[in-house]
Amino acid sequence: MLATTIFAQEKEKVSLKEILNTLENTFNIKFSFSEEVVNSKSMFLKKNDKELLSKLLSEIELKTGLEIKKISDRYYTVSEKLDKITICGYIYDAETKQVLTDATAITNTNKGVGTNSKGYFELKNLQAKDSITISFIGYTDIKKSVRDLPQGDCVKLFLQEDVNTLNEVIISSYLTNGVVKKNDGAITLIPRKQGVLPGLTEADVLLSTQQLPGIQSPIENASGIHIRGGTPDQNLILFDGIKLYNTSHFFGSISAFNPYVVDNVTVYKNASNAKYGNHIAGVIDIETMTDVPEKMSIGAGFNFTNADVNATIPIGKKLGVQFSFRRSISDLLDTPTFDKLSQKVFQNTAIADGETQAEEQPFIEDENNFSFIDFNTKVIYQLNDKNKISLQQIRIKNDLEYELNNEADNQSRFDFIDIQNEGYGITWNRDWNENLSQETGAHYTNYKLFYDGNKKRDNIIYDSTIKNNEIKEFTFSTIFNQKLNDISELNFGYQFTHSDISFSLEQENTDFPSSTTNKDKKINNQQTLLAEYVLSKSKKYNFNIGGRVSYMPLLKKTFLEPRVYGRVQVLPSFWLNASGEIKQQYTSKIIEFFTSDFGLENELWAISNGKDIPVLKSQQVTFGVLFEKKGWLLDTEAYYKKVDGLTSLSTGFDNTSGESIYNGNATILGVDVLAKKNWNKDISTWISYSFGESTLDSFGFNQGKSFKGNFNISNSLYVAQQIGFGNFDFSLGWTFRNGLPFSEVVNSELSEAQFEIQELKGFNQSSLPHFHRLDASATYEFYWNKKRNIKSKVGVSFINIYDRRNILRRTYEKTKDPVTSSKLINTVDTFSLGFTPNVVFRIQF
Repeated sequence: MLATTIFAQEKEKVSLKEILNTLENTFNIKFSFSEEVVNSKSMFLKKNDKELLSKLLSEIELKTGLEIKKISDRYYTVSEKLDKITICGYIYDAETKQVLTDATAITNTNKGVGTNSKGYFELKNLQAKDSITISFIGYTDIKKSVRDLPQGDCVKLFLQEDVNTLNEVIISSYLTNGVVKKNDGAITLIPRKQGVLPGLTEADVLLSTQQLPGIQSPIENASGIHIRGGTPDQNLILFDGIKLYNTSHFFGSISAFNPYVVDNVTVYKNASNAKYGNHIAGVIDIETMTDVPEKMSIGAGFNFTNADVNATIPIGKKLGVQFSFRRSISDLLDTPTFDKLSQKVFQNTAIADGETQAEEQPFIEDENNFSFIDFNTKVIYQLNDKNKISLQQIRIKNDLEYELNNEADNQSRFDFIDIQNEGYGITWNRDWNENLSQETGAHYTNYKLFYDGNKKRDNIIYDSTIKNNEIKEFTFSTIFNQKLNDISELNFGYQFTHSDISFSLEQENTDFPSSTTNKDKKINNQQTLLAEYVLSKSKKYNFNIGGRVSYMPLLKKTFLEPRVYGRVQVLPSFWLNASGEIKQQYTSKIIEFFTSDFGLENELWAISNGKDIPVLKSQQVTFGVLFEKKGWLLDTEAYYKKVDGLTSLSTGFDNTSGESIYNGNATILGVDVLAKKNWNKDISTWISYSFGESTLDSFGFNQGKSFKGNFNISNSLYVAQQIGFGNFDFSLGWTFRNGLPFSEVVNSELSEAQFEIQELKGFNQSSLPHFHRLDASATYEFYWNKKRNIKSKVGVSFINIYDRRNILRRTYEKTKDPVTSSKLINTVDTFSLGFTPNVVFRIQF
């Protein structure tokens, strides 16, 4: 009979070596085995098997995967099976105990599978000497030897969040899965893990950020991101360290980034890291793969606006390549999504007027050709344990060609616009020792906007406009990270930025003989020293104290930019945070009137000249509270922001200010609130509310009185529901906000000398009707085979389900009555998207 110690605790495992020793003593037998084979094995034994040796040996074989051979009545050998082995298991989050879908289980022979919606995986035809690595984005890998895993039962494996990630993250599911809030106040989106959001079939990088409280798009497009009262040109957007000046396709409608190659998107609404400069609003830092991939992955898909293909390929253990290519399909297929986007984009432009004329008059024809592409590449070479080099590249290109022909009077119009942004970079990461690391990078970006428009009569050009805007920018940076102890570190470094920005505007008309040219070119070589001290202890407290000192030789000025962020846990589920910062920006967009007749892209990038285009400066302080317990989340932040250096050239006062240029400042006061409840692992609800008042002052008009900013949204409410059901994901979201302010005209018929500021009934004192819309999305994921190595997704989304005709903006234009020739002011309203469906299909190998 076996010793009773083996069965003393039925629920505890006993080492195989101990069991074998006990069997030897009990049955007077001998086992021959290798210590390597036996030492790592342990198992449960059933009490009712204790008196029969053959049953015990069979149980040991079944549960350990080993083979026991009888040599004689007394001698037995214990060895690994030469037969093929099957291993199955379930993967869970160690903290939340939720299953991890799409985690990977890969062997040392590169045989791999992904987990399903239940976290299950299965690997067949393995050998005992093989090993299995379990991995998931943001978690620490687990490596197990096949000989150490049970073969009779499926194993349960629990992954811990990566040490670095764990120390950085305070909220692991902020809006939905794949959206986390970090200790320093930043919010990171992980597109591959991100749940489906209302109105989106895919995790669109820029549109997803607009789901966050405090981030809005008043004119309803992807790149029109307003962060806490800031304008889109006041944001800093980086792609693998490359600064981008154009981030969208189709004039702001679609993000220019393929979410299927993006690892994470870090968003700062305040107190950004000291390494980020030349911005006064928010930061959106987009990053693709950061390490050499372990296995190859190829994906392709399409929606109703574009098609794409991407691949991540390991070349040995030290080299990896990733690339992505997307292209519009509007020239190949007419879709309802693109039609709706076109109606919104081209309204109130020469293209919309031409299309109307072509529909109404048989002798007028028009042709509109638009296309876009984007592609990016990344190469990572891991030289050794201490050195890694990566190369980055991105290209974004949009082309529009429009032609209108009037055969009745032999007149024609031609418009061509090309917008592109390409960038290149190289980064070297060096670990000098376990406490000191360095990141050095050099990046180049080139932005170009070219417009050529002309009008012909009898094939002779009588009116022409040419516009060029180009940015050539090179940046070099080297930043050190010195770990002082387990809870503190010091970051310090140097940055150099060479900015060469030029624009030229040329306009000529032979009917009313005139020729106008406006050119500008400026170069700035800015040098910056930066430092930041970080004190952080998991979720208990976090303090970031840093700053930047920059010298701008163009204006011969030095700028100091201190930044402070602090968060402390005052109760087990309750935190307080506060921040303060001063920032500066020497690049901004200004309005030009040369292409107002065309109606698209009438803005230019320019460098501050210290006069009519001042350096932008901002000061911001925030205070917030955070609560999380039992699936409930409440995050509230109040902020005060002061911006100096604004100009009427960049704030949209072209309706009323004439040719005069005014400078002033803005005061922004607001509160952002997010309340969320996770009812269970599949159902969550969240409500976000933002209050904000943007007041402009000292612009020299409006009788010296302050007034609301053109994009001021006083109240904004968003309610969303997300439901998961097996392989299905559903989401529904409703948006409600105040309409934008506008200036009401006193009368619409004026004399030649009128149409000045005095003719307005107060500047921005009226408001458009409330904006609201309902959006929904649904996706379904499935595998094509039992091996689970081919995965697909189909989805559908609906924007503005009840087809509300929202007015986004109201402006005015001066015209003449064709009969009386009297001067009139026409109201020009810009409307939102109507009901807009979209579909997606993807396949992943």
